[in-house]
Amino acid sequence: MKPYASPHLWSAERPETLVVCWSYGRYHPHIEEFVRSHVSEKPDLFAIPGGPAVIDPWASSFDGARVFEEALHLLVSSHEISSVWLIAHHGCGFYKKKYGELSEEDLRSRQLRDLKKAKEWLYERQPNLKVHVIYALVKSGRVLFVDVEDKLA
Repeated sequence: MKPYASPHLWSAERPETLVVCWSYGRYHPHIEEFVRSHVSEKPDLFAIPGGPAVIDPWASSFDGARVFEEALHLLVSSHEISSVWLIAHHGCGFYKKKYGELSEEDLRSRQLRDLKKAKEWLYERQPNLKVHVIYALVKSGRVLFVDVEDKLA
């Protein structure tokens, strides 16, 4: 492969935002567009199957939660992170595999509960962070990103 030069100029400015989301190629362009237009031009990104579920060891695994906690500590201290965006999506394969016996509505409720726990966990450990919670779903062929703060109160 020949060397590739990115068309974007390098910036020494540090990110102030961390986005925690799922890793699923079909959604990548939609996530990137949403983040760039509504969140930040240069966020740190933590993408993993299940997305924000990784924060709670009971929703994911103790190893995954430990890795996330170490990454969060590093990013908050060295990248000057002041906000975190937790983004989950409808029909998440991680949840279907882990809770396959649940109905679609019960899976969605479980995801919203896990998002609430993740938000609480973040506030307990990093009270100065501003935490945003988003739920993505496909409607009429478009990916909608919905702020679910009201549902978590």
